[in-house]
Amino acid sequence: MIHAVVFDLDGTLLDTIPDIAGALNRALAACGLPTHPVRRVETFVGGGIRDAVRKAVPADTPGETLERILEIYKEDYCNRCTEQTARYPGVPEMLERLLQHGFALGVLSNKTEATAQKIVRTYFPDVPFRCVLGRVDGRPLKPDPAAAVPVLEALGLPAGEVAYAGDSGTDILFAKAVGMVPAAAPWGYRSRDELVEKGALLVPENPRELGELLAALG
Repeated sequence: MIHAVVFDLDGTLLDTIPDIAGALNRALAACGLPTHPVRRVETFVGGGIRDAVRKAVPADTPGETLERILEIYKEDYCNRCTEQTARYPGVPEMLERLLQHGFALGVLSNKTEATAQKIVRTYFPDVPFRCVLGRVDGRPLKPDPAAAVPVLEALGLPAGEVAYAGDSGTDILFAKAVGMVPAAAPWGYRSRDELVEKGALLVPENPRELGELLAALG
């Protein structure tokens, strides 16, 4: 039986790409490098911002330039991360349904934790998430199973009583490695086929259906 649902943030609860792309492109331009169309940036995300920057720059970009881009991006994005981000249709209703069924809710992202918390406060001010966790120094990132330790501590539950919902193969592999129920968010930044291939157990069409599938497990 499932007693809690933990969500990825980017591409799962929120379409954050417009703000991510804006900050990334401003950082690239500041370093004299080519920028990218907003939706092209979708293909860069999922493994943390450092990985995204590596994918966004030319292959021969020096390491010091990468670090400068990261520095510019982090400051810019933290200041402007709620300008164009939007909730996916049906997500607020899904969260409300899960709360009505008695589920504890949480967020685990590879975003910087302070930024993740700022975004969640802005877009879900009334949702009583038990935890909103992200990247901090010394804490492993998904798909490392150790990233689940503070989540499970906050929930007070074993992994087998928790579902993890995300839009990428990284999320599904993480959930499986930890022993959580892996749930797909195919409306996000990766294809349905990728999520099925990685082993998603729940593969809904939309947030409403995901809420129904999760409720049936409670």
